[in-house]
Amino acid sequence: MTRRRLLSWVMLIAVFSAGCGVRPSGVIRGGPAPTGPAEGTPLYFLTGSSLTLVLRPKSRPLWPTQILTLLQNGPTDDERTANLTSEVPAGLDPVDVTTDASGNVDVVVSADVRTLSTTAVDQIVCTIRDAMPNTAAVTLTSGTASRGPLSCPLGR
Repeated sequence: MTRRRLLSWVMLIAVFSAGCGVRPSGVIRGGPAPTGPAEGTPLYFLTGSSLTLVLRPKSRPLWPTQILTLLQNGPTDDERTANLTSEVPAGLDPVDVTTDASGNVDVVVSADVRTLSTTAVDQIVCTIRDAMPNTAAVTLTSGTASRGPLSCPLGR
């Protein structure tokens, strides 16, 4: 074996023996989980008496009135199996959702907003907040009655 060939083998063995150069370390703790746009349609249902965010898969963007229709239809069979419930009545029938220049949202529904439970109102307000960009406060309106302006009791 020539000296050059021997040197090539020694260098090759040295390279493979060295590994990738990553030194072992202890556990490295990360920061908080990343936040950003939710992947799915955000709906707020209840686990016991607590508001719980559910992200429903979506194949296309939905209008706020369509999202409220999903909310009033309640949890799916799988969501009910996971003990999710809702206080939003089936007769809500969202009529219109508008936003002013300040980001305040007015949700007009056909049901009397005075008869909605506080929990149902929270479900609607949190769902609208997460469904729309730059939502400041939400007012629920039906006929001459209104509730709000309201904010979601859960932080973003």
